Amino acid sequence: MKLFPQDPDMVLYQTGFESDILERELISRQLSELVERIEDPIVLALDDKWGSGKTFFLKRWVTAHTDKNEGTAVTVYFDAFENDYLSDPLVSIITAVSARIPKEQGATVQKWKHVATKLAKPAFGIALSLATFVAKQHLDEMGDVLADAVRDEAEEKTQDLWDVEKGRKDAMDAFRGLLTKLTQDTAAPIVIVVDELDRCRPDYALSVLEVIKHFFSVPKVHFILGINGTALENSVKARYGAEIDAESYLRKFIDLSFSLPRVIGRHDQLSVISKYASELTSDMELPEPISRRCINLLECVAKGREVSLRDIGKVLSKIALLPNQVHEGNWTEGWIDLLCALLVTSVLDPRLHKKLVSGSTHSSELREYLAAPKEITMETIDDQHNPGYNHNVTVWLATLIFCCGSEEVSDVEDLPDWKDRVGDRIDRFSVRDRKSLPARIQRDCIDLFKI
Repeated sequence: MKLFPQDPDMVLYQTGFESDILERELISRQLSELVERIEDPIVLALDDKWGSGKTFFLKRWVTAHTDKNEGTAVTVYFDAFENDYLSDPLVSIITAVSARIPKEQGATVQKWKHVATKLAKPAFGIALSLATFVAKQHLDEMGDVLADAVRDEAEEKTQDLWDVEKGRKDAMDAFRGLLTKLTQDTAAPIVIVVDELDRCRPDYALSVLEVIKHFFSVPKVHFILGINGTALENSVKARYGAEIDAESYLRKFIDLSFSLPRVIGRHDQLSVISKYASELTSDMELPEPISRRCINLLECVAKGREVSLRDIGKVLSKIALLPNQVHEGNWTEGWIDLLCALLVTSVLDPRLHKKLVSGSTHSSELREYLAAPKEITMETIDDQHNPGYNHNVTVWLATLIFCCGSEEVSDVEDLPDWKDRVGDRIDRFSVRDRKSLPARIQRDCIDLFKI
């Protein structure tokens, strides 16, 4: 049995979607088709929740674009978080792009990088960062040029302000012209993937957006940003104040957005949660039936809230930490469901988890958590069979109200008549001390080892 999900080995620019259990090759191909056919510079945002698999997808897409999707574009992967110790992202992005340009364009690349040194601002601040972080080697020969730029910047301060600005404008035009030449020489776009942008310092993250807009806005040069939109909006507010309309601000930089699919298959659709969790369960060698019931509960909860792939991994790791007696014991179905509810909720909703343990949860909270409105927990409506009735969700709801609710399950409306016998799922012989059972399970089974 494994404690943590095992990440498959991957080599950047070599590993594609060979192990595509979530069937994301389709959206990979659609993304490739888009960046190939559009000439206008576009900035796309892969906007999804943390832990949804954005980095997994983007690192593999830069390989799959040419290897599988028959794309012609030069693809570049840039980890913004790894580079946010520098004050100016321009240098780091240029270095990443230069390393991917074909060698036959070396002369144009050298001119392009040289012009860029006149635009890196402030040169002194960059040179100081180079010295402080010993990053000269990382930034290639541009480190030498930028170190020399300290002297040039000092000399510029003695020049007339207007001459300096004219020089920068001319350098900007030359920069864009050479960038355009790089795409024209190969008749292929350049697509730069900027990942982990929302994890960066707010000033650096927004500087990246500004660099993209002002320096790289030329035909057939596209950007794909891996972001959590809410986190990036918080960066905007941290820089400009809480009153700013952060969403509108970001729309100035981002043209299109997309997210990763939540279902697999075109016809008999399967949720990503079910597929991913089942694959991990097998890979981690986790036993039944606890794993199966945890996956079932994750699927129920995911209908009303976001559940990330990282959340699933944490739940399965908690299963691996359970003592042997839990996996090997002859427990009732209700006892197993209560254990699974405590495991899953401790990851997805710690506040609700505390209320489950203390037995103070209201039925309305459980309905919201399980995405279980009364329309799906009533077997009949007006003495007629309810076609929308969901027995599985109703069992979860009745069991948790019985063991963890502040109300008596018999007093809760819009549940089937069998709710009065739900205690049999917990203990076939008696239901004494049912309200203390969650705390005992938490103490004896879950709290032994914590992640």
